Amino acid sequence: MDNTNKHAAVLTGDIVNSQRLSEGELKHVLSVLTATLDTQTKIYKGQYDVFRGDAFQAVISTIKCAMHVAVCIKLALKACNPSTDVRISVGIGKVSFTDGQVRTGNGDAFVRSGRALDNLKSQHLAIISSNEVFNKNTGLLTAFADSHISSLTQTQSETLLAYINAEDKGHEQIANTLGKTRSNITRILNASEYHLINDYLAFMAGELETEL
Repeated sequence: MDNTNKHAAVLTGDIVNSQRLSEGELKHVLSVLTATLDTQTKIYKGQYDVFRGDAFQAVISTIKCAMHVAVCIKLALKACNPSTDVRISVGIGKVSFTDGQVRTGNGDAFVRSGRALDNLKSQHLAIISSNEVFNKNTGLLTAFADSHISSLTQTQSETLLAYINAEDKGHEQIANTLGKTRSNITRILNASEYHLINDYLAFMAGELETEL
């Protein structure tokens, strides 16, 4: 089926310093990346491709959840062993692609996402749309969120990811999921300042809903 002129979010990304990983390490990181993309695209009505050994693209139809997907990918790779960072740019707009062939897609969302990735330097997360007011309102906030996520430890990333994805966000439930004590989960979440990322994702979902 051809998905033509529909609005969606396009996530374009690549693994940072993938050439420094051993063959076994890269294989494991890619398995975590693929599993995360598979889960997130099923939840938020999307499709994805992994290509060139360290790059990927995903089309997310539930646009307001685009940054949730991006943050989950970053946390999943930081939580894996070896802990790995990833660059992700999110473009909002029209898309056109054939099912199962995201990498050959086109449309302004693909163009924006690709160009934004090329422009990323020290920052590893960005979002862009055709609305300059939206871009201005969300750009600096996204840069702060990216910097914060990049500073998290492997354990903090794993715990924060479990919290973000949990339907029941009670610390006792997160502890049961990860096989830790409730007090330990609370300590880790507080150290990761989980409420800031949670508030960021809620804010971005609202902004993207308004943008639509």
